[in-house]
Amino acid sequence: MKQARILSSAFILFLLWWLLAVWMDNDFIIPYPLDVFRLMIAQLQSITFYQSTLVTLIRSWGGLAAAFILAAGCAYLSYRVHIFHDLFYPVLLLTRSVPNISYIIVILLWFGSESSAAIVSFLIIFPTIYSSLFSGLQHMDENLKKVIQLYPEGRLYLLRRVYIPLLSSSIQASLANGISLTFKVGVMSEIMGQVQMGIGRQMNICRLTSDMTGVFAWTGWIILILLFMDAVLHVVAGHKI
Repeated sequence: MKQARILSSAFILFLLWWLLAVWMDNDFIIPYPLDVFRLMIAQLQSITFYQSTLVTLIRSWGGLAAAFILAAGCAYLSYRVHIFHDLFYPVLLLTRSVPNISYIIVILLWFGSESSAAIVSFLIIFPTIYSSLFSGLQHMDENLKKVIQLYPEGRLYLLRRVYIPLLSSSIQASLANGISLTFKVGVMSEIMGQVQMGIGRQMNICRLTSDMTGVFAWTGWIILILLFMDAVLHVVAGHKI
């Protein structure tokens, strides 16, 4: 039943897109769906498609991995050491408050275009992951905390057998949001930075040549890639961490 509703919604969106394209009858504004799908299939036969996609994935995943590792460490320290939490809070507040576009502009000026996507992705997703993990640690069962105090174990054992299983929902939510956000922000950074390789470069070329069909095609691939990664994450989360 749920799948039927999802398919129905997707069909309605496709129908509205097709009707709007027929009404406008202008590829420079709204391309026809079939033209976009044909271009997407043609892109699969180009080596540039795979190179651009891989480079963008590496940049976004690199920023996400660095943000997750550092955020997890900071969340644990904040949970265990209250002084660290008080000292770190202004930094967290700053990273939350700075607009995304400010990050992109400043990082582009400081580090150049090629590395900006990963750095911007890191800065934007870090506070979200930190807050999610720290909140999960704070809301641990009080009885479990007492058991840990009464029967102390090694840190590695507690990490594998206690903290990770208890924080599995927070970890999944952080990664789900992080994968989507870092990928989209990474593409935006590539467009603004005019990188030599990546999905952002291909979309920027489409923009400069007024190729709206190409913009829609690459947007379609971004959506499909994110849906695929989200599905993989849910499958992995279905197994015991």
